[in-house]
Amino acid sequence: MIEKLNRWRSPAHRRAVASLACVACGADGMTQAAHRNEGKGLAIKACDSQMMALCVKCHTAIDQGGKMDKATRREVEKAYVKVTRGKLLLADRWSYEAEIAYQRVLRLEG
Repeated sequence: MIEKLNRWRSPAHRRAVASLACVACGADGMTQAAHRNEGKGLAIKACDSQMMALCVKCHTAIDQGGKMDKATRREVEKAYVKVTRGKLLLADRWSYEAEIAYQRVLRLEG
């Protein structure tokens, strides 16, 4: 039986992610909380624990994916989520709830 993913949602967490500089290019001030493009569909966003801090330009580049194949884009997104998590942990802004949701996604992805 496949476990269903209950997506964790947190406006406070999304604001914390958006407060960081872009993890792709370092731009500060125009950052968005961007969800991974895996684990979503039919207008359902991925879990909020799977977000990365991206400026508008880098967010668009990831979503369009024109410069990299799908597998590469998925790996880049995972790396950006890890960097975002690390920055929030260092700033003591990564909540217990975020960690539980993050670890659950990792278990489900195997």
